Amino acid sequence: MEQTKHPKAEALDQIDAVAREAREPTTRIRTGNLVLLAADERVSAQGRNQNPSPVERWPDLLERVQGAARYIRDVEDRAQEQESHVQQLLRQVRADMDAARAQVLAAERETHEVHAQAIKLIQAAEDRAAAAEERAAAAEQMLQRIAETIDAEFVMQPGGQAAGQAAGQAAGQAGGTQDARTRASATRAAS
Repeated sequence: MEQTKHPKAEALDQIDAVAREAREPTTRIRTGNLVLLAADERVSAQGRNQNPSPVERWPDLLERVQGAARYIRDVEDRAQEQESHVQQLLRQVRADMDAARAQVLAAERETHEVHAQAIKLIQAAEDRAAAAEERAAAAEQMLQRIAETIDAEFVMQPGGQAAGQAAGQAAGQAGGTQDARTRASATRAAS
């Protein structure tokens, strides 16, 4: 797993490298090989002293320190921009999550309201159905009574008289009085 260095640590490493370069001599001898390292191309091109004095190296060192400082500032600026961008993203994510929570709560409230309204509508429909069943039962009873009355009043007996007329005569002989409507219906049935 690779680890990345902090931008400030990278800049410090670069400064250390620049300082080491400034302290090191421009020539090195290694096992018989002569290696020439030029700190500045201008110095080698002009044919100056291969071992410049520390005072002659100050301008190059100063230039390198300024470059490292610019690099550090650039790194810090980028780090601040990235942090600002991350903070903006976090704010956006929070806002999106709050909006999503609000939508979920609104949907839950709406679902609850629809459920309550559905229960009310179902109860009202059940009440109407029960009332309709009661009316149907009452109508059925009334139709049954009407059918029984028709059978009792208008069915012809084998002697040619209507059953209602025979019943009326029997009631009259027994000394009872009959209602005017019953007599009228019996008369109509006989004719």
